Amino acid sequence: MAQLFDIRKVTVGPRTLEAEVALSPSAPVMTSDDPVGTRLVLELMPHLADHLCLGDAASSFGDVIAQTELAHLLEHVTVELLAQTNVAGDISSGQTTQLDEGLYQISLACPDDVLVAGALSSAVWILQWAYSGGGDPQPDVQAIASGLADLVASLAPAEDAPEAPEPDEPAPAPEPKPTPVHPAPAQPEGRFEPAPAAEEPEAPAVEEPAPEDQAPSEDDPWRLDDVPRSHHVR
Repeated sequence: MAQLFDIRKVTVGPRTLEAEVALSPSAPVMTSDDPVGTRLVLELMPHLADHLCLGDAASSFGDVIAQTELAHLLEHVTVELLAQTNVAGDISSGQTTQLDEGLYQISLACPDDVLVAGALSSAVWILQWAYSGGGDPQPDVQAIASGLADLVASLAPAEDAPEAPEPDEPAPAPEPKPTPVHPAPAQPEGRFEPAPAAEEPEAPAVEEPAPEDQAPSEDDPWRLDDVPRSHHVR
């Protein structure tokens, strides 16, 4: 049998992943068109019967699985795989809307786009196996769910990974020892003594000229030239 579904476009929004899928012209449109394939899916994944189903007449998917669109079954198989990973949180169901003949949009809550896209691709493979007559090897649902969880874990940043050791820095070169400097004696605080001024050489003494003998004044009263002098007599 040709490929049942062709996933044409995937849009990841803030809370949901929307996938546009096209059904092969040779594939059954309703699950009732191939009851053997539908039974194989239910035997492989018995918890599908317990899913809530709010878009049909019955509230349980088990009540409508025998007579529903194959795209609707694809939605619930994807949800079941997500539930078995134990890393998808509380995802109860999605929503399937027919856009055109053989063209559907499947909306799924999206805690992780890699996880949900991987679960959708795995669900396509499971339905391909069931509606191609089954046979061996039979899909291992637990292994598929575990592989999806491991894939997401491998892409998550390692929180406990040891930090890489920092490269050793070269030891700094020894600094030269400083030459001791003898400090000048400290001056008492608040007192400043100026340095003594350099002694200036004494100027040579200037000799004053001796006073010249002055002629006695004519009017000098003590002039004795005209006074007769006494003569000693023997």
